[in-house]
Amino acid sequence: MSASEHTPLYVQIADDLRTKIQQGELRGGDRVPSENEICEQRSVSTITARRALNLLRSEGLIEGVRGRGTFVRRKAPRVRLAPQRWFRQVQTDSQPTYEQEAERAGEDSLPNRQSREVQAVFEVAERLDIESGDPVSETHYMIVMDGEQVSVSVSWEPLALTAGTAIACPTEGPYASLGVIGRFDKIGIRIDEVEEALDCRMPTPQEARALRMPPVGTPVVAIEQTWRAQGLSVCTANVVFPADRYEFRYRMEIK
Repeated sequence: MSASEHTPLYVQIADDLRTKIQQGELRGGDRVPSENEICEQRSVSTITARRALNLLRSEGLIEGVRGRGTFVRRKAPRVRLAPQRWFRQVQTDSQPTYEQEAERAGEDSLPNRQSREVQAVFEVAERLDIESGDPVSETHYMIVMDGEQVSVSVSWEPLALTAGTAIACPTEGPYASLGVIGRFDKIGIRIDEVEEALDCRMPTPQEARALRMPPVGTPVVAIEQTWRAQGLSVCTANVVFPADRYEFRYRMEIK
């Protein structure tokens, strides 16, 4: 008895479609067979066809478009380069890095951002080396490119460092368009280190709603960032990207 005879039919069908996607026979944006078409082509039940498509959907390979059908998910055209995006020349440019990334992808970008003063909760205080309850500026960001939500984030900066300066409110003032490094340069604090911790996981319900993600199949890349100046933590942030909407590319110099 061959191995395929031990493999459920829906898995065999999913394997065949997956192979076509991986080999480029079906490309991003191409329509995949519907449940009815699979039933006719493979002489299987609707349940079997549905399970095959659901398996590919759970792997993030295909997605349904209401009223149109099911399609191979497109590869994200957006690329985030590291460590180049942290170079001081880039961070002090008047154009935010997300705008530069959108331009490289040939897309328009639209930020939605809002700042307020809050008291630092324990986790934020620990990352900033301050006391719980200390005042911080908290900024929420939503970045949209070509009408698609590509990231949500929240950042915190100790007001003990920024209160009374031109960067106290990250979303207002003459330096609001600069990155974190460029903004702190303006008040004489020279950031010399940024630490990132990446985690790939499934989105929380709140993240899925905010990013308008499908209910199954697509993980997120969650990044914790902390900026430091001579060991002093000056800003920390949580950023969440749908894994299929951004590519993360790292090019490091070997010394």
